[in-house]
Amino acid sequence: MFRIDTVVKRSALEKLFGANRTVIHTHTGEMPNVLKVRMIKGPAKVVVKGVCHVLGSDVSGQTVKVRAGKALPFEPSNRCRLQAWLGHGARLWWADPKQAGTSMWYSLAQQVCALAARKKTTVMLVGDTDTGKSTLAIYLANMAIRRGLVPTVIDGDIGQGDLAPPTAIGAAVLSKQVVDLRDVNTNLFEFVGSISPIGFEGLIAKKLGSILDRIGPITNICIVNTDGYVKNGGLQYKAMIAEELQPDVVICLGENVLLLDRSKIRSSQILRASSSSQAYKSRLERLSRRLDQFLRYVGNGSYTAKLSQVKFDYMSKLFSPSDLFQPLIKQLESENMTGMFVGLGSNGSVLGFGVIINVSQGNGIIQIQTNFNSFDTIYLSDVRLSSDRIMEVRLT
Repeated sequence: MFRIDTVVKRSALEKLFGANRTVIHTHTGEMPNVLKVRMIKGPAKVVVKGVCHVLGSDVSGQTVKVRAGKALPFEPSNRCRLQAWLGHGARLWWADPKQAGTSMWYSLAQQVCALAARKKTTVMLVGDTDTGKSTLAIYLANMAIRRGLVPTVIDGDIGQGDLAPPTAIGAAVLSKQVVDLRDVNTNLFEFVGSISPIGFEGLIAKKLGSILDRIGPITNICIVNTDGYVKNGGLQYKAMIAEELQPDVVICLGENVLLLDRSKIRSSQILRASSSSQAYKSRLERLSRRLDQFLRYVGNGSYTAKLSQVKFDYMSKLFSPSDLFQPLIKQLESENMTGMFVGLGSNGSVLGFGVIINVSQGNGIIQIQTNFNSFDTIYLSDVRLSSDRIMEVRLT
């Protein structure tokens, strides 16, 4: 039997989520047969009273924040009590453990972690949009930590990544269990310059290979999450990545990746995993999360650099400040550079990000909104940001 009491509170919650938000108290009681999964979609704050796990992470007695647009599976014990404060657009529901949560991936995680305990292991996740790749990546990392291993997650989704802003790839070594990769400090970045992989497939594969070479030796298991582009040439693109990374294991989620070209990844073990029903995001939620991720990395500072002291990089091709006077690509035209989201680097490494405020060729300066004040390379992109929305500039 389950008891769900709904209470509307105003005073304290108004400060967190605004007026007229809902507080839900859930007591699991005695559950027949299989314990169901309590899904909670943010924005929400969940107080856990009792034994409970989220994506393999023990959250017993903790307060868990669920970001807007993110859905987390809470897997409580029989005597656990969850208290959830729900913000605008948040909701919660019971889910079948065969379609959500982690029990459907338990045997898979055990198999992968056992391999990583014997040798350094690279795992590549492949699947369509909303099949649960990011969710599985976190779960595998948490299970690896439980076994005393040191996992790394490389986020290769340049449109909807969690470890880097859109247009970039991020990698992080995890020292403790997490429920959301956006709470992790990223260790390494690579800059691509687009939020769509189409036309950038080869560059993305090489960037993933570069970041794996640099971060792989310090971990037991490296989990490479890829984007959801698998149709209309997407599988060939994933095979290209596999050929570059030579992963030990390729995990395929969903039905659209079953035709992945095995001839390109003969050295890999190909495993199939059930897709998760918890991963769906609406188009509006995706846009909102992407804008939030952009703004997290831009910063509030401002820095003015001399054009004579910087060079420009677009798709791994370098351009000098003199190329601004007779632009060789549209990204270097002044009207396209204003508002452009850029990466900032030094000595070949991407260190931070920003937005170009102004380029003055006459004065020989470039002004960038960023919290970084030391860089010698500006990585150009196909994306410009305005004050209220993302405007993608598809320049070729």
